[in-house]
Amino acid sequence: MVALGEKLFKDSSLSSNGLACASCHDDGAGYNATFSDEYPHPVAMAKNIFGMDRVHLDEMVQICMVQPMAAEPLPWDSQELAALTAYMSKVQADHTK
Repeated sequence: MVALGEKLFKDSSLSSNGLACASCHDDGAGYNATFSDEYPHPVAMAKNIFGMDRVHLDEMVQICMVQPMAAEPLPWDSQELAALTAYMSKVQADHTK
């Protein structure tokens, strides 16, 4: 699942504007200090754009799909969302070591 998530992280075909998750977050770029906090936690983009005080990791993936990537959110029960969430969970764990 993590390997699929890593592949999807780099896949610009998920967006409508040519961005991939890696466009903003390659090599750990674009993570702010809250990334080291356990989810759910506050994220400025979620609060400023969607009015959400705290987000879970899968919700953050969806927020990125909708806002920067200008795409439809992934189905909540999809393998793609599960894979991206699993990959980002691993990235987060590696980031906080």
